[in-house]
Amino acid sequence: MTQTESGEVTYKSVDNNQRWLSAASNCNSDGAFLAKIKNRDEIVKARQTFKQHHSKDYWVGVKYDETLNDFVWADGTRVTSNANFEAIVNRNEQGEQGFSKRCLYVSDEDALVADLCTQHRKYICQVGESDDAIMTSK
Repeated sequence: MTQTESGEVTYKSVDNNQRWLSAASNCNSDGAFLAKIKNRDEIVKARQTFKQHHSKDYWVGVKYDETLNDFVWADGTRVTSNANFEAIVNRNEQGEQGFSKRCLYVSDEDALVADLCTQHRKYICQVGESDDAIMTSK
């Protein structure tokens, strides 16, 4: 596990492949939650935690809820949509007939990409929240 801290936020990358729901549960059992990535800057900051692992993608705490027709955080609350969030997700694909990739991961293209929630990936946990987290090296 690698950890990067800021004033209010700590990201922890977990070098263990899990399904999205298991990753969320594991973060919660450690007193954290799957990372709430809200914009490109947060992707870059969170990426600092897993740079050394050379993995290209990690689960984060957002998925598409078909019932609500909206993105939700791992705790079930709706994502507050704004231009910064919309710039890193592909909302259009979620409305396509038969599309079943609902859980999102950070890609190496600094975007959130949808995949089947049953896929196994490494993941990023987060402790604390901030609208303006600034990463510092330890």
